[in-house]
Amino acid sequence: MRMYDIIEKKRDGIELTKSEIDFVIKGYCNDEIPDYQMSALLMAIYLNKLTKSELLYLTDAMAKSAKILDLSDIKEEGKYIVDKHSTGGIGDKVTLIVLPIVASLGVTVFKMSGKGLGFTGGTADKLESIKGYDINISLEQACHQVQDIGVSLISQSPEIAIADKKLYALRDITATVESIDLIASSIMSKKLASGADKILIDVTVGNGAFMKNIEEARKLSETLVEIGNLAGKETKAIITDMNEPLGRNVGNALEIKEVISFLLSDETTLLSEEIKDLKDVVFEIAAYMIKMAGCGDDIEKNKIKIMEAITSRKAYDKFIELIKAQGGHIYEVYMDWIGMNLDMPVLEDNIKYMKEIHAQKEGYIVSIDSKKIGEALVCLGGGRQKKDDIIDYAVGFEFNKKVGDKVKEEETILKVLYNDKEKFDLAFDYIQDAIVIDNIDENLALALKSKPHVLDIIG
Repeated sequence: MRMYDIIEKKRDGIELTKSEIDFVIKGYCNDEIPDYQMSALLMAIYLNKLTKSELLYLTDAMAKSAKILDLSDIKEEGKYIVDKHSTGGIGDKVTLIVLPIVASLGVTVFKMSGKGLGFTGGTADKLESIKGYDINISLEQACHQVQDIGVSLISQSPEIAIADKKLYALRDITATVESIDLIASSIMSKKLASGADKILIDVTVGNGAFMKNIEEARKLSETLVEIGNLAGKETKAIITDMNEPLGRNVGNALEIKEVISFLLSDETTLLSEEIKDLKDVVFEIAAYMIKMAGCGDDIEKNKIKIMEAITSRKAYDKFIELIKAQGGHIYEVYMDWIGMNLDMPVLEDNIKYMKEIHAQKEGYIVSIDSKKIGEALVCLGGGRQKKDDIIDYAVGFEFNKKVGDKVKEEETILKVLYNDKEKFDLAFDYIQDAIVIDNIDENLALALKSKPHVLDIIG
């Protein structure tokens, strides 16, 4: 078998066999196939796409390129382990809110999350803004932790799906990242290797996501669900909106603060418009995770359980338990509004400067471009342009206004927290371009404000 023949075959649109795909993945992982030949094959796949069989073969080969986790020791009788994944976005702190909620309701949670690259943030980076939190504990330690407290949240293990790591780096420099087939096989190879019984994927769509429109998002979702089901894993995709930043804060430490605030919300706050976008996404994903785990079949009843887990502080207590278990530093704070002390994580949040961005005219906020806000965060030092870039965890944005809100001239739209004035100057152009204010009809503004945040459920 020769790589040349396989490239030629795929170039001409002929379906590859399982043995040919296995040969490619094994050879590339063992450095027997050079980057230039693999690049040629990736471009042939990008142009000619994969058949259903090829897609399953590729995902399976990538999943088996390293260790397949066995989570049977942490599985409880009558329950299933559900893995949750997001395709990424701006202000996406959903995993950090959902996991303590569902873990507090009896769902076993073993989760690996990645670092951010480019304009999208990574859950692992947000966790590293907590002083002392160790995202790199071993798989064995993580499993023991799940047995002790029901949840672990670690960085993506280098022992899992090594083919995906190598292929992604190559796709990133060969203009083949956007292939739905390659995105799907990348995501699902890691999920299949992670040992969960069932898989739930938050597929984000909009200017701040890889999928720019609902048609692309549905196609990716259907592909992911099909791969999972063919591999014998019940898989569901929930499509969520990423046309403006999710929630009110963007930036690593700032998003941890928003997680804390959300998990300490009372019922009135949870029912308010103030946090509706984040709440809608969190409640939908958590409710389906509970159902898929075998802890509650009725989605609406699950949402009631979620509300109770938050308002009783069970979910917050589980969040703090997770942080402590992985070495995170905690300090005690007296909360006068509840008349008691609460444990709080110690954050890497030292900031030198704060700048308010004001509306240049009166009107309604028509749009906030998520991608440009993400790029502005990278300019501030809060994200990576290269994998080895050092992150400033403290920098970011606090939004006072969101899409559909009315603003007066000179009213504050957002605050920028930063540590380097030159970096702020680089970010400022992106911030200005991201926010559009117009004098639109009040009913149109209301429609923009009340748009759904959960757009579809596939599977």
